[in-house]
This record gives sequence, structure tokens and C-alpha cells, in this order.
Amino acid sequence: MCNQFTLPTYSLLKKYLQTELALPLVDYEQDFSSHDIFPGHTAPVLLYDHEKLQLVDKTWGYPSPVDAKKLLFNARIERFYEAKPSLWDHSFKRQRCLIVCQSFYEYGPERIKKANGRYYRQQYQFYNEHEPLTLVAGIYDQDRFSMVTTAPNKTMAPIHQRMPLVIEPNELRRWLFQNFTSLIDRSQIQLTATKVTSK
Repeated sequence: MCNQFTLPTYSLLKKYLQTELALPLVDYEQDFSSHDIFPGHTAPVLLYDHEKLQLVDKTWGYPSPVDAKKLLFNARIERFYEAKPSLWDHSFKRQRCLIVCQSFYEYGPERIKKANGRYYRQQYQFYNEHEPLTLVAGIYDQDRFSMVTTAPNKTMAPIHQRMPLVIEPNELRRWLFQNFTSLIDRSQIQLTATKVTSK
């Protein structure tokens, strides 16, 4: 499951949304630098709120209804279509957002041996090769958000059995406001995957 993404600088994010995508974005209250976001961290996510498209700070991960100390930070999009009610249902219906990132990360199945004799799983970095930034589907509830995942495409499949639901710029409105069923299949999305060198 995806548990890391890189937030771009505010200036780069603003340029992409306002200038390149021509979105009527409300100015964010403060500047921020590029840094990695993990579950439990707070990050600005893009949502339509009070009739405005704006960045709003939310914490990554819903508290688990079974164990409040655990965070549920990935939401399977297929869960919305299952008959059994889920934690995510209301958010999928009414509270969708977008995570704007430079890249996201996933661990593959390979085990690499370090010089100290310990093994680690190979990590990969992914990004949308045709856009300066990558848009990922998200949902939120109050001050929390979760990343939406779907079945992997050909780039992700050899590495992991799930992938973040990457959104193309021309699909942005469909995810935020409309029926999103056509977005479940991400086989046509072209991602670049690079190995992350272990320190």
C-alpha cells in the first residue's frame, strides 16, 4: 500500500494549477517547501469547498474504527461498489479531493542485501511522465484524508498489487463532481518508475 508521497513546493503547485491547468484556485495562506508526506502527517489537499477550489490542510489517514491508534490511509475504490457498507461510503459520495504530488512511492517484492548484512525491500518512485506534477484521487472526512487505490496498471503490476488512482488533468472535474466509475481502470495511465537507492 502506498504510504509516502512528495509534496511539491507551493510555488510549483500554484503554477501548475493556476497557470498550466487554468484552475480558479484560492490563494493558500502560507508558503511551503517540498517534503515527503507519510501517514499521520498533515498536507494541503485540493478540494471544492464553499463553492471554491482550494488547498485545505488535512491529516493523512482515517482513524480505524477497530483500533483508534491505527490509521487507514488507503481506500480501495472498489469498496464503494460493494453491497456491504464501509467506512469510506460517505466520503466517496460527497467528499472527494485531489492529492497534488511530485511523486509517490511503493515497495517492490525484491529483497536487497545491504553492506551490513541486513535485507531491505526495494523502493520505487512513480510519477506521471507527461505532467510536471501528479494528481492522485483522494477522499476526506473532516480533518482527515485517504489516498484512493485501484488495480495496478502494467507499470505497477510487477511491483505491487495495488496503485494510487492517478488522475489526468482532463479528468479532474469527473473525480471531484461527477460519476467516477470510468476512472477505476487506470491501464492507460503512463507512469515512470525508478528504483530508489538505499542509503
